[in-house]
Amino acid sequence: MIWGECACLPNGTVTTLSNLTNDCSAYVFDIGVAYKENTDKVIEVMAKVGSEMKQEALLGPFMLEEPEILGVDKFDNSAVIIKGRIKTKPIRQWQVGREYLRRIKLAFDEAGIEIPFPHQTLYFGEASKPIEIALFGKRKGKNHS
Repeated sequence: MIWGECACLPNGTVTTLSNLTNDCSAYVFDIGVAYKENTDKVIEVMAKVGSEMKQEALLGPFMLEEPEILGVDKFDNSAVIIKGRIKTKPIRQWQVGREYLRRIKLAFDEAGIEIPFPHQTLYFGEASKPIEIALFGKRKGKNHS
């Protein structure tokens, strides 16, 4: 029986399975940067981090090649998303991927590249009066608890 693009197999007809992770695994990542960032510079920093990792004695041997930075993948609500992939030895993708992301954060901080976070601005309209907010806390020498 076939429904659209999906084929159903009767019980007992599958006789062979293949493990496609025998040769390699892949860590796929989506990294968001602020819209103000130069994506060419961002990709350059990402490639440099991957290249440095590949040359190291500890994690380098688990990486089959330097990360493949695929480029700008989409425009999200508060970020430009850059997609990439790291091919690794089987079952090493999570270890390599986590370390890659940690180093990307450090490299972005050093290069002044902003990783945005979701935020919202509330707009009450022009006819609304401003909201006054007062902060309460301890005054020097007095306890207000």
